[in-house]
Amino acid sequence: MKHHKIAFTLAEVLITLGIIGVVAAMTMPVLIGNYQKKQTVTQLKKAYSVLNQALKLSEVDNGEFENWEDPLDIGHIDYLNRYWVPYFNNVVMICDTYEKCGYKENFPWTGTDGRKYAITAAAKDYRIPFITGDGIMYIISIRSGNSSSSEIQKSSSIYIDINGAKGPNVVGKDFFVFTRDDGRIMPACYNDSKSAVDKICSRASDGSCCAAKIMADGWQILDDYPW
Repeated sequence: MKHHKIAFTLAEVLITLGIIGVVAAMTMPVLIGNYQKKQTVTQLKKAYSVLNQALKLSEVDNGEFENWEDPLDIGHIDYLNRYWVPYFNNVVMICDTYEKCGYKENFPWTGTDGRKYAITAAAKDYRIPFITGDGIMYIISIRSGNSSSSEIQKSSSIYIDINGAKGPNVVGKDFFVFTRDDGRIMPACYNDSKSAVDKICSRASDGSCCAAKIMADGWQILDDYPW
């Protein structure tokens, strides 16, 4: 009695491989995107926690935030070294220039609307970034306004780039805006209405409210997010 071996023909194998390739091509971008979103939220939430922990630790040594010396009086570097840097674990670099932080230009970020985001990575007497061992860059601003005009004001803004200069350097993807308010650090726009936050965290605006949107959505990046 003869036994016939059952096998796939070359054509059948090629068709099967082709189908697998098409399915992989369709699903891989989704899987990669979901992974990137989860990593973004994880790093963002970590930075948020680290910032507030550093603030509380500094207040133990230096008194309440509202009573700290005016950074405009003592200078940005002294302000950072006295009130902030000692309370972060493993600060590996303080960048007095954008090149030192690894950026190719001083306006390295793009808004969710595709336009250049009008914040410099480093600016003497305004903001000087520092990077921790996990690659997160923190920028604590003390001034805002045009240095060539008289419209210089104190700034409560804090900027975070969750992976430093690596990119994509897009607001809402790896760059986020926070604010110091009432003795704590919160995402910019955190107390605005949902409609106001959604309007700014969109492709029609610059994305500066996107950290607030992620937090309001339960620390998730949902389908209506401008990813």
